[in-house]
Amino acid sequence: MRRFLLFSFPVFFIVSNSKSQAYKSSLVFQKNTYAVASIQVPYEEYVVTQAVKDYMLNRGYKDAHYKDFIIFRSVPLDINGSVLSDAYFNIDRKSHSEKDITLINLLPVKKGETLIPANEEDSSFISLSRIFLDSMIQNIYSYSLQKQIDAQQKTVDKIKGKMISLKNDSGDIAKKIRNYESDLAENKKDQTKQTQIVNNTATGNQNALSKAHHKMDKLLDDQTDYEKKIRNYKADLEKNTADRQTEQGLYDKGIQTLDALKQRLRNLK
Repeated sequence: MRRFLLFSFPVFFIVSNSKSQAYKSSLVFQKNTYAVASIQVPYEEYVVTQAVKDYMLNRGYKDAHYKDFIIFRSVPLDINGSVLSDAYFNIDRKSHSEKDITLINLLPVKKGETLIPANEEDSSFISLSRIFLDSMIQNIYSYSLQKQIDAQQKTVDKIKGKMISLKNDSGDIAKKIRNYESDLAENKKDQTKQTQIVNNTATGNQNALSKAHHKMDKLLDDQTDYEKKIRNYKADLEKNTADRQTEQGLYDKGIQTLDALKQRLRNLK
């Protein structure tokens, strides 16, 4: 979005649970200065833009676009609905270093007229625009918080899914270790038996002795293979345990963040 030159009266803005208030400001667009009502909100530009559109759509106003403005036609700025205006919204992040703070500028244009540079007659329209922004800010906060909650819930669910997968992998690895340990124990029993066979085979019976030694060599090779697999799977299990602990920490923090966001949303109501 094109950057506007923004001039504002002194305003003290604190990103907290309390909602900010609209103030009079001005912006420069195509070398002309326009009076606007402005407000700052501690959410990303995209989310705030969607929040404004959602708020207006729920009240029956569809958005149109002109340059860097989102326009809603024939919007009543006052409570009685006697003052209709085309509401030109310019929504942009505050600065490159403050990406999570968004500026909402509302430029009221009298119904049936085009953009006119700021003049003294606009002061009443700007006052009404400030009230209008203040009236919609809670909805913007609620919408933006709900989007954060939805995104955080997805993050938590993703971590939980990984934890379940790691737990299942842990069970599979542990089962493989038990099976190979059982195979190794059986192998050692077979080695004991085969040792007796080798010892009991007559020295002169070279064919039988060769077969007995060959079987012993196979048992020893299998033993080496079982021991290697057990070591590898135990290392995998150890890593799995460490990964599960890491994911558990991320999950706990994710739940804390999610609960905090939900509490903030409850506090708005």
